[in-house]
Amino acid sequence: MSLPSFIRTVLVLPVLNMSESISWYAKVLGMDLAYLHNDPFDDPEGNYAILRRDGAEVHLILDEPPRMHPWSTAGNGYLFLLVRDIDAVFEQVKSIGTEISREIRKEDWGARAFLLTDPSGNLIRIAEEAD
Repeated sequence: MSLPSFIRTVLVLPVLNMSESISWYAKVLGMDLAYLHNDPFDDPEGNYAILRRDGAEVHLILDEPPRMHPWSTAGNGYLFLLVRDIDAVFEQVKSIGTEISREIRKEDWGARAFLLTDPSGNLIRIAEEAD
């Protein structure tokens, strides 16, 4: 008999416009669309998406009133991405003209990080852990 265990976490970010968000995450963070839940009649652009890059996975949910839960309101999300070679990631993001909310700096807890905001107002912290 196996012991109960946690396998992984999944972050779900609420967004205002699914196609715009998928495009932004692809262009800015290099994420690929792995899944899009859509209905050709009710939700042709989709209301739920899964994006992946390397070992990271982000889920997007469309902010559709009436909201069942306060967390599903766009602009309330917070994505924390740990990366290798933060300087290269920063230069890649900056080189395509992405607005940087805060330049790279050393955090109190030792990591180096910079901040972005996605088109729906969700905060994104991209960090590299200290050695």
